[in-house]
Amino acid sequence: MKGMELKNHFSLMSANDVNEICKPLQDIGITYFNYLKIYKDGSRELLTNNAPWIDHFYQNALYLTAGVVNVEHLLPKGYFLWSELDLNDPAYSQGQESFNIDNGVSFVIRRDDITYLYIFAATKDNIHINNFYIRNVDLFKRFIQYFQDRGSDLIKQAEANKIVLPERQIVSLNRLEKIEISHDIRTAFYKKTEMDKFYLLDVSDDLYLTHKQAEVAVYLVMGATAKQCARHLGISHRTVETYIEEIKQKFFKSIGINLSKNDLASLLKKTGIQKVVFPQ
Repeated sequence: MKGMELKNHFSLMSANDVNEICKPLQDIGITYFNYLKIYKDGSRELLTNNAPWIDHFYQNALYLTAGVVNVEHLLPKGYFLWSELDLNDPAYSQGQESFNIDNGVSFVIRRDDITYLYIFAATKDNIHINNFYIRNVDLFKRFIQYFQDRGSDLIKQAEANKIVLPERQIVSLNRLEKIEISHDIRTAFYKKTEMDKFYLLDVSDDLYLTHKQAEVAVYLVMGATAKQCARHLGISHRTVETYIEEIKQKFFKSIGINLSKNDLASLLKKTGIQKVVFPQ
């Protein structure tokens, strides 16, 4: 496959400036960072701290490999570990063997018009970093915000120097094993795992909410009023207020603090109750 020459392109020439912004990543074992903003036609804005690899990547048309196309066009929003990738894909194997780029995680922000990719990686020998990613997602989400702020001038210049691929990537929907499941399957799973008690183990071993209390708790986390919650659940707003008071009493018995409604909502949000009660 014939690729494209980027040796004097802004995306490579700016690598040292990107590397300066990436210095905080070095403290947590990250040696590679790549920023991509990909448009529907496959053109992209690109910033990296590793110009030699990106030069190799585009010279050898690795953007046409199945693994790259899947990541750039098919993966749902969120984040994924590189352990999910096809280890035989040239883009992965060449980066690993020739440039010591491995054990990575990619964050995907997808809109109808564009896809953002924030790619973090370490070295081949740093296999323990994968557990670090899972336990410290917040650090990477924070760095993404940091990069958008500190790298804003570079991002503007990248926008003015888009990379236009010489040939269109071929997207095949059958190539990617589905990561997201259908709404019907998700809803069915929730029904099959119905429960009477939702334990808040972040707070206490014995603290739990009943099913109705948990439903009210979710609306409280979402900022709904008692009347809005009552309307959605088909109960009176006085009943909702009763459930809220019951939840407050449970927390008081557990942690010995009388919580305001706002403080209760903040604490409930930290427990993640809103992620397990209603199907998304």
